[in-house]
Amino acid sequence: MIEISHLNLIQALKKYGNVSDAADSLFITQSALSHQIRRLETLLETLIFVRHSDPLKLTPHGQQLLDLSNEVLPRIQNAEQQLLQAEGGRLNIAIECHSCFDWLIPTLDVFRIKQPTVDFDLSLAFSFQPMEALKNYDVDMVVTSDPINDKSFEYFPLFSYQMLMVMSFENLLAKKAYLQPKDIKNQTLLTYPVSHDRLDVFNYFLKPAKVTPATRKVELPLMMMQLVLNNQGIVTMPEWALTDTQKEQIALKPLGKDGVWRVLYLAVRKVDFELEYIQDFMDIAKKVSFDNLDNIKDSSGY
Repeated sequence: MIEISHLNLIQALKKYGNVSDAADSLFITQSALSHQIRRLETLLETLIFVRHSDPLKLTPHGQQLLDLSNEVLPRIQNAEQQLLQAEGGRLNIAIECHSCFDWLIPTLDVFRIKQPTVDFDLSLAFSFQPMEALKNYDVDMVVTSDPINDKSFEYFPLFSYQMLMVMSFENLLAKKAYLQPKDIKNQTLLTYPVSHDRLDVFNYFLKPAKVTPATRKVELPLMMMQLVLNNQGIVTMPEWALTDTQKEQIALKPLGKDGVWRVLYLAVRKVDFELEYIQDFMDIAKKVSFDNLDNIKDSSGY
């Protein structure tokens, strides 16, 4: 009989490509894993991977077992989670943008009334890989503008929003109707402390034009805005992240003639997508967003 341990075994072999690393990931010795492999192959009366292949290559029967594990293990994890949370549920949300707090908090206020038994928490996703954490059940939802091609996730589009460059009125760029990448070349771009490949302004505006301005990493949004007001840097953010008072003190410029528009998604595990409280949160988040945020559009056209 095939056991859950066999499914975890084949997953580890596929992920790490060798017996040694697979054994480490399963917290057993290499010899113990080799023994488990031999027992499994005896049970199935076939080999599950090609000997001496580097990286390890699964046989057709090994691939069948891997396909089974990809189908069964998420369902088991989901069932365990629901059994443990029979009184309500858990919604730990990882956020990839500081400014998302501005609409998430009102959303949670409404959600708390409709789903009072669901425990929830928020965490900034800058210090870890949020999608990997979602897959591993460390978090239950990720707020992101960068969906990845992975069949284990479902993405719920909230809205599309325009990224704007925020600057002091004293900055010479404030006179322009819109900005081109070359305009940023001699500016100091303020960013949160993450790699450039996780920032939309680089991926969708600067990198295609091969422009790399000087940058300054800033952790706190208030400090970032103070630097902008002092004309010590510029920063990209959506209009809805700014207060009415802030918008009176700074200049906002589109990135390019047509602007850079992005879609904000709520990402969840596919096996959790139909959970009632997940659906409730998505519906509430979308309604609250369109009721309260400036310069957003329906995401169907993006």
